[in-house]
Amino acid sequence: MSTIKDRLNEIMEYKELTATKFAGLINANPSAISHLLKGRNRPGLEMLEHIARAFPDISMDWLISGTGSITGKNTDTPVVVEEPLFRVYPMTEPEPVISEKTAVLPERPTAAQTAPLGKTPKRVILFYTDGSFEEYHNN
Repeated sequence: MSTIKDRLNEIMEYKELTATKFAGLINANPSAISHLLKGRNRPGLEMLEHIARAFPDISMDWLISGTGSITGKNTDTPVVVEEPLFRVYPMTEPEPVISEKTAVLPERPTAAQTAPLGKTPKRVILFYTDGSFEEYHNN
C-alpha cells in the first residue's frame, strides 16, 4: 500500500509539476511541501482541501486512503480549474550564509596606504548590518 507522500509524488508526476509549482498551485509554502514529500509531516485537512480545489480531477478517496485510481470514477464530468485570485510571493530572497571557515577575506591595506599624506589613522570602527561591529587600533 502506498503512503500519502507516494501519492503526492504521483500527483506531481501525473500533472508534470515540480514541488515548487505544486506548492504554488495549492497556495502552500514550498518548505511545507518538502516536509510532506520527505514523509516528515502529514497533510492536514486544510492542505487536503487546497489540493482538492486545485485538482478536482484527482480522487480524494485515492489521495487520503490509497483506494481506487488517481482520477476516481467520474472522469466524464467536465473539470473546471479556478486560478487563485491572488498569489503570495516572497518579498526578497534570503541572503546566502557564508561560513567563517570558508570565507576568503581580501588583503587589508595598511594605514599608510590609505591615509592622506602626513596623517595616520588612530582608530577604525566597522559597523555591520547585523548590528555587530569591529574596532581596530593603530599601535
